[in-house]
This record gives sequence, structure tokens and C-alpha cells, in this order.
Amino acid sequence: MSIVKRLISTVILALVANTSYAAMILSFESSAQSWVGQGESYTVSPDDGYIFSGGELRFDNSLSLLIAGLNSPFGPEWDPSSGDPYNYWTLNLAAPFDQVFSTGLYDNAARYPFQDDAQAGLTFSGNHRGNNRNSGLFEILDISFNDIGNIDSLAVDFTQYGETNIDWWINGKLRFNSDVPLSLIAVPEPSSIALIGLGLVGLFSFKKKKAV
Repeated sequence: MSIVKRLISTVILALVANTSYAAMILSFESSAQSWVGQGESYTVSPDDGYIFSGGELRFDNSLSLLIAGLNSPFGPEWDPSSGDPYNYWTLNLAAPFDQVFSTGLYDNAARYPFQDDAQAGLTFSGNHRGNNRNSGLFEILDISFNDIGNIDSLAVDFTQYGETNIDWWINGKLRFNSDVPLSLIAVPEPSSIALIGLGLVGLFSFKKKKAV
């Protein structure tokens, strides 16, 4: 790719990254040693044939979100006789019992629902696989509640270590009706964009003179 194309792509990505969008997305990657992740990576949304459900705030200060393929055991088109492959995952999160869910980092998390009352809980499981013990952390980037106290929107990034082994990792991101993009690209200041524009003009001028 030429320098000019790279600069143009940088400007476009920077501007697009500042655009908000409400989305349902699960994205994760995992190590080969992860029992749950199996070394696989996925990014799925309703456009890929997945349903996103849950978000009820429960009595133990936790919430559960289900992401399931339409033809999975939790989907409306489940047909076990088809033999077709399928995927489903569940993310369980819990705040310490005396805290209200809010934006921020929840570290030192243990497997939900076996964490201490003063500890955050985290369990990411799916496709009939789960760990006996978990450790890890999660960061809530955005959260809002509806009139009856259940989740209206959620953006969370999480890291889970299966069997508390740091080599058995899963890094995931979940967006549930949220405007927070999966990754944030720094948006240049207006002055920087102007300098990039001047640079593009200079490059085009240089190439034109060289051609002559």
C-alpha cells in the first residue's frame, strides 16, 4: 500500500471510530490451552444468526447473558437430528454483594456463583464446556438499566483464566445494545487532521513534479 493510501485510510478509520452505533456483538479469542475457548476466536452478532438474551439483575447482584446460534439447543431453530454444528455461550457477571453495578474495573474475580460476597464473579462458558475454577477480571465500559431495574445496555471487556491458570486465557468483549465500539482508535485533533491534509497535498505535488 502506498504512503498516500495509508494516510487516507488512517483519516477514514479515525473518523469512523468516533461514530456511535447500538450493537449486539460478542467477540473473543482464546489460548489453545483454554478448555472453554479451545484456541478459537469468534465475532458474532444477530446478522450472523445469533440471538442475544438475558440481562435480568438477579437477587445475588448478578446478571447472565446468553449468546446462541439459531440452530443451537437454546435457539428457536434447534433440530438435534440435523447434525449441523452450532455454538452458544453464556457470560455471567456479578458485582460484590454490597455494590451496585456501575462502570469501572472489577478485578480479582472468581468463578460465579462461588465467589465471596465481597468479590466480583465471572464465568464465561459454552458449547457444553465450563471450568471448575475461574479467575480473571472484567471492565464495564457502559451500563444502563430499564424501569424495572434490568439491563438496558451493557459494554464489557473481560479476561478469564480457566482453572486459574494464566495460560488458559480467554479475552472477550460483549456489547449488548451498546454504543461503545469493540475497539477505540484515537481520533486526531482538528489541527492534526489539517496537517495530514497538508501532507497529502505535499505528497501529491511531489509525485506530480517527479512525473514531469
